[in-house]
Amino acid sequence: MSRNTLKALLGCALFSVQWMVPSRALAVGNGVPFVFREGFVPANAHPVSADSLDFTYHSCVDVVDNGIIQETGYFWISSFQDVDSVVDSQINYYLANGYHIYGKYTLHAEQCSTQQTCHNDTRVNYDIDGASLSLYLDPQSDTTLSIQNCGVVANGFADDRFLGVANAVANMPVSMKSETDDLANGDFEVRFVNWVFSNDGQQLFRDGNGNPLAVPNLVFNGNLTLLGGPLFMDHHPSGSGNLYWID
Repeated sequence: MSRNTLKALLGCALFSVQWMVPSRALAVGNGVPFVFREGFVPANAHPVSADSLDFTYHSCVDVVDNGIIQETGYFWISSFQDVDSVVDSQINYYLANGYHIYGKYTLHAEQCSTQQTCHNDTRVNYDIDGASLSLYLDPQSDTTLSIQNCGVVANGFADDRFLGVANAVANMPVSMKSETDDLANGDFEVRFVNWVFSNDGQQLFRDGNGNPLAVPNLVFNGNLTLLGGPLFMDHHPSGSGNLYWID
């Protein structure tokens, strides 16, 4: 058998193996599985098994210096997610057993490059070198949030419960943000390394063995639509994204 024939046979065999063994399909969050115990909200006793949460957010980007931005925003958790679907729960339910979960965040970032998009518009890329994120439960669904003067203003939060916080980002991989003035306006991903649940958070979020979820690595990512200003001036992005914990 010639060398070329052998190479051809090996190539075909390798292709067949790759075709028969599909690549790994990643979930929306591909996060650590957890159980959210709705009976502690209070809500009807119902354990919610999920691996991530999705959200909608609103923020303000303050251009504090040439190439340096400070972003402040808030987000509402829309639903719990598992590997391939939305998980039934009472979050955002309109009757008395409904509740909300929301968060606040800040980002500090420095521009690392400017380049052109496919349509010759501008893309600006940032390294996120500082961030914080905190999570809250709104048991009566009566909290309102808004952005004023590049700060988050909350009302009706007297009975809300603090669930956890993180304020240190990973060095590798680097957290990043990208914004464009083209059709697709951009996205971001922040990786926190020191997430800590509060006592209330430990009551609500459990691992598969029923113990408080104890995972310090939190991923916060999303896409954005630019509103209220151009790239290099103060503006107000909004969009949607995912929140999940990883090992």
